Amino acid sequence: MDLLNILENLLGPLFVGLVVGFVLQWLGKKEIENRIRGDSIRDLMTFRGDYASQDFRRSLNKVSIIFHSDEEIRLDVRHLYELINNPASPQKIIERSIVGLIYKLCQKNGFQGLTEYDIDQSFPENKQNPEISNF
Repeated sequence: MDLLNILENLLGPLFVGLVVGFVLQWLGKKEIENRIRGDSIRDLMTFRGDYASQDFRRSLNKVSIIFHSDEEIRLDVRHLYELINNPASPQKIIERSIVGLIYKLCQKNGFQGLTEYDIDQSFPENKQNPEISNF
């Protein structure tokens, strides 16, 4: 009986410690992944007003890398690159594609209550100012 008690007293805490360690490691990894995803979405939203800039392209590359396992996102990023690199693409089409991509990224990453209208309203900041009408 003494050997059984010794094993129980040694292995019980060891097993609990291992389980707790694995859970903490998993939660930490999940938190890091969520932060990286959130940062990439934030960067894309920050630079979306100037889609010809290096910063926007870097943020789009970051999205492409971070969300590489999501085929729908990969296809949307590829389509957006094609639009941006085609000089015949209308600006409005490019802007709508950017907003659509940001919306999908937000939906897939837990941004509840955000609509395309919300993203659109902050699209380029100068568009938020109301126009003065001459009535």
